[in-house]
Amino acid sequence: MTHVMKLAQKLGIAFLVGIALASSGFQGTTLATDNPPTSPSLHARVTRAQAERAALTKVPGGKVKSAKLAQENGQLIWSIDIVTPLTKKIAAVQVDARSGKVLSKLAQTPGDRAEESVGAQKKK
Repeated sequence: MTHVMKLAQKLGIAFLVGIALASSGFQGTTLATDNPPTSPSLHARVTRAQAERAALTKVPGGKVKSAKLAQENGQLIWSIDIVTPLTKKIAAVQVDARSGKVLSKLAQTPGDRAEESVGAQKKK
């Protein structure tokens, strides 16, 4: 019985804290919700949509082909591939998942991407 009472007391406190934060206009960190809870997105402050918008500013007229959240060199980044319809070039844009800053942009042709894919498969 004591265990149930302690649990109820903790839940009551958590509920009161939640109400206090909600009524205070608390502006907490927005977490990315594009991936399951076990992913690194729990530490991302920039959502996938925000990262895509930032990347598209570097590739006018482009369309997002794919986006994924990854750790690279200890830094959490959104890696976004953008296709430019007229040229068929693919821009690989990296966006910092904590600040939203565009870190790099690399333009490739579909042939370049195919060569990378073949090289990666040979290493396995």
